[in-house]
Amino acid sequence: MHPTLSRSGKNPAVSPDVERIARSIHAARRRHGLTQTQLAGLSGTGLRFISELERGKPSVALDKVLAVLAVLGLRVQIGDET
Repeated sequence: MHPTLSRSGKNPAVSPDVERIARSIHAARRRHGLTQTQLAGLSGTGLRFISELERGKPSVALDKVLAVLAVLGLRVQIGDET
């Protein structure tokens, strides 16, 4: 069963961390002047993947996310929540 999407195309149950990553990737892609198709080609992914990633789909493949982040010059920082 697929989650219900809002009119904006976003899943209302998406965690704040997933949404933050999605917004960051979208903003960085725009700053670099890339289309979703161009970013897909540069990162070795597909257009559908980039689109879903920017919408915050929570079940994307981590290796592909890391490839996209590398192309955009972004990195993930992990720390304790305490």
